[in-house]
Amino acid sequence: MIKAILVNTPMWVWLLLLVLIYLGWMQSRDRHVSKNRAFTFPLIMIVLSLYGALFSSGDTEETLLFWCVGFVVATLLGVLIFPLRTVRYDAQTKRYFFSGSWMPMLLILGIFIIKYCVGVLEGMQSPLLERPDIMNGLSLIYGLLSGVFAARTIGLLSLSSNKTVLFER
Repeated sequence: MIKAILVNTPMWVWLLLLVLIYLGWMQSRDRHVSKNRAFTFPLIMIVLSLYGALFSSGDTEETLLFWCVGFVVATLLGVLIFPLRTVRYDAQTKRYFFSGSWMPMLLILGIFIIKYCVGVLEGMQSPLLERPDIMNGLSLIYGLLSGVFAARTIGLLSLSSNKTVLFER
């Protein structure tokens, strides 16, 4: 059964996975990034996560609520408990210096794996996808993963404005 799933997965999905792995690997290396580029990647991941949550569940208000709860919880926890410690901002060049981290790779793969599993379940016409508790749980997880990206973005904004965002850290 697993072999059939892997063989019947469209080629574009594997290409997307390779691109995402490459992007995650790039995040694991020390690098200098322009201000615009630093905000583009998290925004794309948040949009993909929200799209995944809404598309998988049939676009229900309950799904959106669970995604939002996860998003807000992870964002607040990320901002309050896990401030950016490995990022510096150079106001003259308007560039960030990021110390490498594998955390973005884990988040990227987390969103991909959830979306892949949901796609497999859709292809199998699984009754699991008709259960609100399953779909709400998936939406919550999507929101939590997106919230981590949002917290990082808020931290970047705080660094570049030299002001504390939301709360003093």
